[in-house]
Amino acid sequence: ADVLALLERAHSTLTKKYGLTLKERTIVEIFPDQKDFAIRTFGLPGGSGYLGVCFGRVITANSPAARPGSPSNWEAVLWHEFCHVITLTATKNKMPRWLSEGISVFEERQARGSWGEQMKPRYRAMILGEDLTPVSELSGAFLNPKTPLHLGFAYYQSSLVVEWLTAQWGVEKMKRLLADLGRGIPINAALATHFAPMEKLDGDFATHARQLAKNVGPKLDWTKPGRREVASESAVEKFIAANPNNFDALIAQADRLLDRQQWEAAKAPLKKLIELYPNQHDADSAYSRLARAHRELKESVDETAVLVRLADLASDATEAFQRLMELGVERKDWGAVLEYASRYHAVDPLRPEPHRLEAEAHEALGQRPPAIEAYRTLLKLGPVDPAAIHYRLARLLHAERDPAAKREVLLALEEAPRFREAHALLLEIAGDGR
Repeated sequence: ADVLALLERAHSTLTKKYGLTLKERTIVEIFPDQKDFAIRTFGLPGGSGYLGVCFGRVITANSPAARPGSPSNWEAVLWHEFCHVITLTATKNKMPRWLSEGISVFEERQARGSWGEQMKPRYRAMILGEDLTPVSELSGAFLNPKTPLHLGFAYYQSSLVVEWLTAQWGVEKMKRLLADLGRGIPINAALATHFAPMEKLDGDFATHARQLAKNVGPKLDWTKPGRREVASESAVEKFIAANPNNFDALIAQADRLLDRQQWEAAKAPLKKLIELYPNQHDADSAYSRLARAHRELKESVDETAVLVRLADLASDATEAFQRLMELGVERKDWGAVLEYASRYHAVDPLRPEPHRLEAEAHEALGQRPPAIEAYRTLLKLGPVDPAAIHYRLARLLHAERDPAAKREVLLALEEAPRFREAHALLLEIAGDGR
């Protein structure tokens, strides 16, 4: 149901934006086993780095079960792949990979700010270094990338190009570009027709990208310290005294203080990092570290504020989502519990605990049908205390006058024969049935 709801939202949003009517159904196949995904997609084993692939109107994707220990936001993946359906249909499959991937990553960020590739320290360094590829040569960035990082950067740079073109010239120009590609016009000729001569596009985009990179933590010193300069606590302190805004040194200092459980002292370098570089998109960023310090100091208000910001920046920050659910339960903020349970499911829907908290939140709000659905999902995932879950489900079903309540309470008693509340509920159900 969640997958269908997401795909319907993507269909509605993207067909309207790109002025396209899909005349045929889109087929989406999701595989719980990576090997099955690889065979269906590529015809042979391998392809472990792929989350999803689009073939015109057919999408294949790995489910979260296929990638244990490697979390990724499946909602963002499916949005990305469905965008390929739109652009490949619009161009009759006649478009370069860089533009197809660039539009999909760009549309991920449009759907939710934390989705898609983001500007991170490593990409900042690549843009300001020698890894930026001219727009006119972007197809080559996908053909033979030096490393997996360079391939990820090709996705990111392509999305920046699309973002820049759309911001400067508008989405209508992008739609005309796609239409020309569908008519067989080469990409660089179509870009020159609708936007600007390629030489100008190359130069102007390079200037734009470098300015974006320079605006990331502009007051930070991004110079990489040598090994000796961060090899010991005294070396770090000496280096920071001479370079007080150095990103890597501040991280090293904070980590040493956290390792020593000097929570209050660790807050200073972490707050400085956040002040100088607020848009940190990694799940293990300074926000995560600062939240840990606040938690250890029992500063729940400050911890919550930091975690909310982290959750808005990182789409796969499951530890933050989990902790925000726990804090929501403590405050009886059931809306927050439901919000972060939903975000957790978007990364790992197979973990029982978020479903339990979601069910309890719905129950506390008097929302019986979604609570019943959440408890039923939880039972499929092997909860720690199945008797309690069967009992709570039975109680909700009985309140809804659903005869399935009797079966659930009997299952609770099968697990825990001395469960007094379950016995009382069974008697109540039996009495109501007379």
